[in-house]
Amino acid sequence: MMCKVLIFGCIAAVILMTAAYGAPLTEAPELSPAQKEECLKASIKDLKRLKNIENNYLDFYTPNDKQECNHKTLECYLKELNVLIQDSEGEDHIHLMNIKKNLQDFKVHGSSKLTCKKCEAHEKKKFPEFQQELSSFLQSLLK
Repeated sequence: MMCKVLIFGCIAAVILMTAAYGAPLTEAPELSPAQKEECLKASIKDLKRLKNIENNYLDFYTPNDKQECNHKTLECYLKELNVLIQDSEGEDHIHLMNIKKNLQDFKVHGSSKLTCKKCEAHEKKKFPEFQQELSSFLQSLLK
């Protein structure tokens, strides 16, 4: 009898913990146009502060798709930023994390068109070119 109580008590505790630490019940609210603009401007500013990154040994897939593939383009840039984040430290690391955080809210899951290229299909470029292309892309999102 005591074992059954203990077992059921443990099961109840696991269920409660799962509910408490599980996925959020609601999605994060969508940003207003003004908030999106601020995030883009902050990302562009942080990107400009990365001019001193010396990274001649990594190549980054650099999308250059047209407007209809914005979500896939953003997804590709975020993947490449993750690679760069792992390779960075100090202030550069902080700026990269800020960019990633600001751009996460723009990401839309499952909305890419079939005509959009996979990230790996894009040309590989060194950091300065990657940085310039990302900056141009973010500028185009501001318009």
